[in-house]
Amino acid sequence: MEVIVQHFAKELGKTAEKILSEVGLSDIDQLSLDLLTVTKEQICVLISELLEQLNEEFREDKIFRKELGLNLKEKHRVRTIDLPTGTLHFRRDYYMFKESKKFVYPVDSMVGITPYSRISEHLCALLVNHSAELSYEKSADAVTEGKVSKQTVKNKLMSVGRLEKEAPEERRIVKELQVFADEDHTHLQNGKNHQVPLITICEGIEEVCNGRNELVNAVHFEGDIKDIQATWEKVAGYIYQAYDEDELQRVNLHGDGAAWIKMGVEELPKCRHIMDEFHFEKYLKAATAPFPGKNYRYRIRQAILSKDIKEALSIVSEMRRATTDNKQERRVLKFRTYLRNNWNSIVLRYTENDVMGSCTEALISHVYSKRLSRNPMGWSEEGVQKMAELRVYKCNGCEVERKDFRRSKEEKNRSVLLEYSRKRFAQINEKPIDWSIFEKESHIASTNSPMQILISAYGRLRSIA
Repeated sequence: MEVIVQHFAKELGKTAEKILSEVGLSDIDQLSLDLLTVTKEQICVLISELLEQLNEEFREDKIFRKELGLNLKEKHRVRTIDLPTGTLHFRRDYYMFKESKKFVYPVDSMVGITPYSRISEHLCALLVNHSAELSYEKSADAVTEGKVSKQTVKNKLMSVGRLEKEAPEERRIVKELQVFADEDHTHLQNGKNHQVPLITICEGIEEVCNGRNELVNAVHFEGDIKDIQATWEKVAGYIYQAYDEDELQRVNLHGDGAAWIKMGVEELPKCRHIMDEFHFEKYLKAATAPFPGKNYRYRIRQAILSKDIKEALSIVSEMRRATTDNKQERRVLKFRTYLRNNWNSIVLRYTENDVMGSCTEALISHVYSKRLSRNPMGWSEEGVQKMAELRVYKCNGCEVERKDFRRSKEEKNRSVLLEYSRKRFAQINEKPIDWSIFEKESHIASTNSPMQILISAYGRLRSIA
């Protein structure tokens, strides 16, 4: 290993000096690009040589191979895998377990290369993180320059385990929590629509600059509309873990009155439902629009401020009598049902002075719509749920890492080979690398070479300091 590392350092230095002499400092962008490219290439060469050396040493360790019951079947099989630094090619041996008759590449297991994978787990994580903002195809272009397909990006996303933000270790003390609930409507490949719920918890709102506010300690949760009970249980569990329940006095649940949103009142502690103003105003305007000059909208708002449901329903009945067609009548009847079913929530919205304003639509736009529904696209039901999970995870300030990918059974059982490689490299690193070979070389650089000019300039600056 020592010789390989020394050779790497030596070759890299020679190549860097050659690039400096050819490009110079006249084009620093091109210089940095050339140096970066060469460095990445040399890193791949270094890793390849280290892996092939590890393979040779494992082949010679016949005692350990006998303990594992491994029989050598074929030497020097070539493996190619894309790393963040470039494409890696190396040769390793092929073995078979004597008892189970299963085949294995020990070096692959030692260094964490997944069977049949053409890209490293770190690149997989980069692809998945990019796909939260870009399409699968654009993610592949951005990360691998199109070396992998958009289907590969999707497959990597689907292979990620459950993504959830963990609750803080220390419970926070707050008097009131705000919960916002709404759903995004996405298009499926079968032509149907699919609802993706979004629930957001925060401790309030603060002004970050003139005219711009921000939620305090916001945490988002995605859910499955088919199993919304489990989603609310997850949200409640987070609240119980993250906040001191004894100090918590009230939870305000902001939403449009949908049945799945009202379920949260039963699951969350000390919770009350408050009507989202945007959705109520939308229903109110739709119902009163056919009657200009009648002042119905103002009168209904005044009835709400007076907390007089009889007066509000009386005004709606008057609107019904004034309808001229069935469409208008159906719209008025729909509004009457909405008003009656959500009366207490609507009154809280308009009469409580300390109730925080709702921002459910803005949250849907920020977390979901940009990727799920704003542009014309068709999703599979499984795919849109996983993408919603990823978007929520990223908006919660988290990043997908290599550890988040599901492990196969073979990967979980590679601990013996992994421990072998760790011990081998620990033994190699017990002694420091001898760099004296560079001191023995007498290299006389040209006095007008770019490298010598840089060194001289650096020396003059040091003397000034």
